[in-house]
Parts: sequence; C-alpha cells; structure tokens
Amino acid sequence: MSTQTSNAFLFRWRSWFGLAVALFLVYGALNVLGAVFVPLSLHLNGAGGAGRPLVVAPEADAVMLGRSLSELDRTDPRLGAFLVSFMDSMCAYMMAFGLVYLGVTWFALRQGQAWALWVLLIGGLAIIPYIVVIGQTYARFGVSTIGILLPQLVFLAVIILAATALGWFGLRRPRSVPASA
Repeated sequence: MSTQTSNAFLFRWRSWFGLAVALFLVYGALNVLGAVFVPLSLHLNGAGGAGRPLVVAPEADAVMLGRSLSELDRTDPRLGAFLVSFMDSMCAYMMAFGLVYLGVTWFALRQGQAWALWVLLIGGLAIIPYIVVIGQTYARFGVSTIGILLPQLVFLAVIILAATALGWFGLRRPRSVPASA
C-alpha cells in the first residue's frame, strides 16, 4: 500500500476553489499574527496595553473588572501580570491552531483532499460556542456584549461558511491534469 498521493488535482488560484483556499489561509494567518502581536503588545504595555481589548472590548472589560485595565495595572500589578500570562496561554493555543489551519489548507485542501475542507469548517466554527459563553458570562454581570460579539460571530461565520461553500463547489468540479500533461 503506497502512502504517496496522486497529484492529479489541478489547483488554480484564479478560481472559486483558489478563493476558498485563500480565505482559509487568511484566517489561519490572522490567528498566527494575533498569537504573536497580542502577547507582544501585552508584555510591552501591560494588561491595559494601548487601550486594546483583553477579552471583549476595553469598555466591556473595564465594566466586567470594575476598573480599566490601565488602572488595574497600576493598582494591582499581580492581577495585571496574571491576565497577561492568561492571554499568553490562550495565544499559545491560538498559534497552534493557526499553524495547523495553515498546514491543512496548504498541504491538503490545496491538493484537493476533501477531508481537509470539513476539518477546516469544523475547526473554524469551533470558536463560536466559546464566544457565546463569553458573552453570557459578561451578561451575568450586567455587561452587554451583543453589539461587540455579534458582528465578530457573523464575520467569522460568513468567512468560514463562504470559504467552505466555495471549496465544496470547487472540489465537485473535475480538475484533473490531462493525461498528456
């Protein structure tokens, strides 16, 4: 039994399938870049680093904590350091996810392997229940996040579902290399 795969699938960037691959690559790259720049910013600027959100948005995070992240850095440096370390651990998994996402997209989906499309769909949408739970947690403490998290959820779902639909249609179209090639 050979472990080599047939290279009969002809990939073209200028196709709907190529657009699907590009969208999945962009999503994976955004995760990798976020996993680099979020910790970098936090370690350089503290939990309140440059007014960026730690979890949801600076205002929502401040209401949840009962004070701004900048104030938290000044008044409780241990808690600020803990929050930065907590984000480091989250970004470690984000980095791993992003790299695997890029690898599956580049080495499997781009080669026309249908299983990769479904793995990318499930992996991409797996974040949604967690975002919903974060919103519910904030809501329990009287912090409305619907205007912040709902657009993020819609954007995420549209990108992943569009890429999946384009990929599915692209995989269904025969694109094999002619025998004479």
